[in-house]
Amino acid sequence: YNFVVVVNKLIAASGLRLTNMTAPVVADTRKDMNLDCHFDMETEELYAVKWYKDDQEFFRYMPHQQPHVMSFPVTGVYLVPHSTDCGRQHCRLQLTGLRREHSGGAYRCEISSEAPTFRLAAETHNITVA
Repeated sequence: YNFVVVVNKLIAASGLRLTNMTAPVVADTRKDMNLDCHFDMETEELYAVKWYKDDQEFFRYMPHQQPHVMSFPVTGVYLVPHSTDCGRQHCRLQLTGLRREHSGGAYRCEISSEAPTFRLAAETHNITVA
């Protein structure tokens, strides 16, 4: 995964950059978990921000579509209602109800630009739930 992430960042560097993704290394089942993705679109227009757990999409933000926000059922991933904060430079989520057996895994933030380029950038963090 790390090799692919580096390649994505290099390919995308000419039009958009994922500048920082923050996520805990170890998440506590007694607390909510915050995921944060910061990016620089440079001259590109934001098409979508997508969040994945173990390659399964669970959240999508598309500023030019209605509805702007969509969520998808993924085992172990439960969004705190009305806690998402996404815009032109960042996308922040809060997850609740963490379970040791289902909530840990590889969490990925992926950003993409509008046509005609549809460039991609992504970063993945492995999270253990304890």
